[in-house]
Amino acid sequence: MQSPQANPLDALKGGFRRACVKRLVGDEPGAIEVLRDEIPKLVVAWAKSTTLGGPEKKAKLKELFDDESSRAEELAVAFDLFAGRFEARVASIVRQELEQAASRLDEVTVKLERGLRELPVQPEPEVVLAAQVESAPVETSLPAEPSEEVPQELPEEAEEVEEVDETEGGEEELDPPRGIGLRFDEIEEMIDEVLDFGES
Repeated sequence: MQSPQANPLDALKGGFRRACVKRLVGDEPGAIEVLRDEIPKLVVAWAKSTTLGGPEKKAKLKELFDDESSRAEELAVAFDLFAGRFEARVASIVRQELEQAASRLDEVTVKLERGLRELPVQPEPEVVLAAQVESAPVETSLPAEPSEEVPQELPEEAEEVEEVDETEGGEEELDPPRGIGLRFDEIEEMIDEVLDFGES
């Protein structure tokens, strides 16, 4: 909403701007609400503060509205360009981080494999029950080497990182604005009624 200290012209421009932006982003009910609830009051306040005659008031309102509609459309285009660049930048950063993480994971895997190969093979201890100890003769020889071998290399499962197509410059396709801009013709009848009401 506008501040109480705002002059009627600035408040009216702000109201037009809100309606145009809401329409451009696809908020049709919000744009209608601003046009229905705010704009008539702002037009009356502005009409009372100006010395322009009836036709000049309407021409000035059309000029103000067209300016704010153009600004809203420029803002939507700039936002789409920014969003496209932002998405490309985020994709680039994510790809870099994934590549670095994959590289670090490969290093850890190699070190782990090397460490496993360097470990001496330990025989598994035999579990001897108390009854077997009493009846079994004491052996002085070492147990035989186990036949299981530690695998020399662990199987590698390489996951491919999905390539993101980076297109630089103006070749990027941007999403179109979700709504359509407002035109003065769409609210001209309402403006005429408000001006007629304000002059009576």
